Amino acid sequence: MTGRFHHPYTPYDIQEQLMESLYDDTLNTNKKIALVESPTGTGKTLSLICAIVTWLRDNKSKLIKDEQQLNSSNSTNTASSSSSSSDDDDDESEPEPEWVVEAFNDSRARDTVAAVKDFENYLDSLPKPMVTMQTLTARGPKRKIAATKSNGTNDNEINDNDFLPEEQEQQMNETKTQSLNQEVKQLLHKLEQQSQSQSDQNNEFDKYHTIGGTSIANPIKIYFASRTHSQLSQFAHQLQLPQFPSSFEKDNIPLERIKFLPLGSKKQLCIEPSVKRWKTAEAINDACYDLRHSKQGCPFYSNTPQWHTSRDTITFRDNLYKEIHDIEDLVPLGESLKVCPYYASRDSIPGAEIVSLPYQYLLSNDARESLGIDLDNSIVIVDEAHNLIDTINNIYSASMTYDNLSTVLKGLNNYLVKFEKKLGPRNRVNLLKLLKLLETIKLFVDSNFKKPGQRFQSYDILNDSNSDLFNIHKLIDYVNKSKIAYKIDTYMAKTIDKIQQKNNSTSTSSSSSISRQPALFKIMKFLTTLTNPSKEGQFFFEKDKEIKYMLLEPSKMLEPIINKSRCLILAGGTMEPLADFYNELFPQIDPKDILTFSCNHVIPDKNLQTFIIDDPIFEFTFAKRNSTSLINNDLFYFYNNLSYTVPVTGGIVGFFPSYQYLQFVVDSWSKSGKLKTLTQHRKLFYEKKDGEDILSDYINTISKGEGAILFAIVGGRLSEGINFQDNLCRAVVMTGLPFPNVFSGELQIKKDHLEDKIKRNGGSQKDAQDATREFYETICMKAVNQSVGRAIRHANDYAAIYLLDKRYATENIKQKLSLWVRKRIQQEHSVSTVLKKTSSFFQAMSQ
Repeated sequence: MTGRFHHPYTPYDIQEQLMESLYDDTLNTNKKIALVESPTGTGKTLSLICAIVTWLRDNKSKLIKDEQQLNSSNSTNTASSSSSSSDDDDDESEPEPEWVVEAFNDSRARDTVAAVKDFENYLDSLPKPMVTMQTLTARGPKRKIAATKSNGTNDNEINDNDFLPEEQEQQMNETKTQSLNQEVKQLLHKLEQQSQSQSDQNNEFDKYHTIGGTSIANPIKIYFASRTHSQLSQFAHQLQLPQFPSSFEKDNIPLERIKFLPLGSKKQLCIEPSVKRWKTAEAINDACYDLRHSKQGCPFYSNTPQWHTSRDTITFRDNLYKEIHDIEDLVPLGESLKVCPYYASRDSIPGAEIVSLPYQYLLSNDARESLGIDLDNSIVIVDEAHNLIDTINNIYSASMTYDNLSTVLKGLNNYLVKFEKKLGPRNRVNLLKLLKLLETIKLFVDSNFKKPGQRFQSYDILNDSNSDLFNIHKLIDYVNKSKIAYKIDTYMAKTIDKIQQKNNSTSTSSSSSISRQPALFKIMKFLTTLTNPSKEGQFFFEKDKEIKYMLLEPSKMLEPIINKSRCLILAGGTMEPLADFYNELFPQIDPKDILTFSCNHVIPDKNLQTFIIDDPIFEFTFAKRNSTSLINNDLFYFYNNLSYTVPVTGGIVGFFPSYQYLQFVVDSWSKSGKLKTLTQHRKLFYEKKDGEDILSDYINTISKGEGAILFAIVGGRLSEGINFQDNLCRAVVMTGLPFPNVFSGELQIKKDHLEDKIKRNGGSQKDAQDATREFYETICMKAVNQSVGRAIRHANDYAAIYLLDKRYATENIKQKLSLWVRKRIQQEHSVSTVLKKTSSFFQAMSQ
């Protein structure tokens, strides 16, 4: 542990700069927003942790005291106001003497310190989590799971009865019964509490959790959100590395653990076999609801005071706080205690100091409310934030392909035929209404689709039909309450599997069918947008008769997070260009009030060279890129000569703007015989839209010391999240600029919305056109930065970057490159000069 920020290693200069920027320039100055770019390989996650946790530890004692004084002041003012209003004849109440208030606050502070010390000692006394788990496993399960029936079948096998919804009257009666039972249980629990004090564990929790109504554990919470499970796991492992001093060292508390909670989905955390069998997240959520509201209930969870304060539930939380755990540790811990890890985790949120969670849990208002996530005065970190705008749009947008619609209509018809006699009247009527609505939407698409980008309003779908006679709100409410969607989806998948098995004479497990993407869930999400479309969104057609609702103002969905949190930090390896963050996420905030930090790479300058090849022959515009001379002469000459100039042990990765263009180039070279020439020196692997995974074969070839070249697609499977470190990529080539398809319906809608907004705010037509050009360039260059960032992955790595299009030399484009790439641009050269410099570069690196 070294330095001011308790970094576990000796940090690089740029890591020190990043930590100082977060501590001094962001948190100490109460900046509301920080945009942080730190390239992969520069220790971004660890720097974030060290800076922010250090700041919290340095300030926690003062923050707690300030919060208690504020609460004390509010209580005093409330009491004075109440006293004054209750007796108009009395003089106005005198405030408490200053020495009384100070003595009271000092007493509260001492109570806080004592409670923290007691809880740390209590956690010290707990056995190690794995030992606890082994001990508790000996108790045996609370209920036998997956028992075999007398007829030899297993409860966890899916049969026809599993696909049937319960009648609503039965659901309502059972709900009333459960509600009554729960009220009785709560009353009995209160009576028990009157005659018996809570256990020592609960007392410790209460004492640690609140003193005088003030949370003493966490005056400020840290929320860390990222896109993937692996990124959240990496955060948990990085959090284990530093050792931070106690916030209360001067109060003789030398050890203060980080109370870390990794939040996950039911799909990750469910331990009930009859629920886990459904595989998809949507189906698991609905199956969980069904089980919890059934007569037998869930053996691992019940929403009662007894469960929430039980010894096992508290033990689960305490083991979380004793050490820093990854999400993977929660399932075995829950299984050993016979406690649901998902709901026990939710109970642990109030006492947690740092919470990691997926994007969706943070960005969805409904998810935050459901989980009880309170962002007031919190520090919110969004990692891999270059995806943030797309993620917000995806959460609040919905689409329905024509194939989806046709498949669900066919499946729903089959379902009704199969179960018509078993369905009760209410279920039958509602499913027939759903069928009618989907048929109406299909007729609307067939009759109105003309081209991508064509707009319409939600009410247009129901015109000239009787579908508006029934209430779509009620229909969606029925689907949600009956949990019928996952049953129909699974039945459809099972039926398709049977047909495939019959046609192919192959055996396909039911579990694989259940894990397919549920079509009806997607359609129900789209139907929800029909009932309450946001004024910031638009309905339109996309190609192949796809129908979409797209959010156009993601800033509105981020506003509650910005308003509630103390600070929002957006961090990523490639954040440039930043224009879309300002324009789409923070249009209401002055850019001067947003801290931006972009650091250089940890590699020496000599380890990376960036070449902009501005030879006039290289211009891959839509009008010129199919030129036979450009492809078969100039482009081939460059790649072929580069393959001899780069050492054969080092791989070359060439990025192309689209699958179609890459295939066109490969086909052209194949017809002209150029492809055979190229592959004489190196094996060629190239990405296909629906092709097999080629990455493993490419890696194996490079690992054997054989020459290889990989052609990939910007925005494809290999352009993000793949580490082409060391010899896997000694040279990366950007072939042209990957501008988005401006003819797509989505881009046309966004363009029109942007231009309309500019004009509404008083801008001219030229201003609108300039904004559109900036918008397209930003999309393009974000993709470029993501792709070239694959090349350098650690401090000793080295590579050359080639930007193969004369437009890269224009100032607009050049300034949108990531700082660490832009700083290493060589003077623009011709191809022959670039190849000579490349040869010298690799000779120097080999020494």
